[in-house]
Amino acid sequence: MTVIARGEATRQSHVDMTANGITGNRNQGAGGDIFSERLLGLLDDVIEGKAPNAGRFCARCYHPLTGEVDDCPHCGTSTGERAAVTRIPDDVFAMYRAQRSREGLVVRGIAWGGLTAGVVLGLLPLAFYDVTWWSVAAFFGIMALFYVGSANLANSVGDSLGYRWGQSELRRRWAAFERGREG
Repeated sequence: MTVIARGEATRQSHVDMTANGITGNRNQGAGGDIFSERLLGLLDDVIEGKAPNAGRFCARCYHPLTGEVDDCPHCGTSTGERAAVTRIPDDVFAMYRAQRSREGLVVRGIAWGGLTAGVVLGLLPLAFYDVTWWSVAAFFGIMALFYVGSANLANSVGDSLGYRWGQSELRRRWAAFERGREG
């Protein structure tokens, strides 16, 4: 059985496609992500005011380029093919913010939904029975259960669903951005 390193199959298929004159989506890196990990870190730093929006970036995927690197390590575009740019366009920041917004919306929605259900269910014994030690204990027990449950659900299912929704929004906006950029 042959084990292929993560992304190796994608890189190899890209080489096969370009050797045959077929052009694929070169904006995606080996893992299929549109933005590289380095670019994501830089976008966060620029948004937080920790770094300037200046430097040398791939003109296709905006991955930060170091030194005199001629080929983008993320998408493979050569600076001879497309000259490097000195700043990341505002549209890329808007795409990134929309992606993060979608991701956070799902996670927060699941967390707050679980807490709301916990409060409602926790108040039921207090509403239908007298306030006694067991109804107060039931309220706090139900709250603790729903707090832990909603946090775990938001951090597992919410993260997964939010990431997929954020990525689909990013891919949709990136495709529109490319169409506008390419003409």
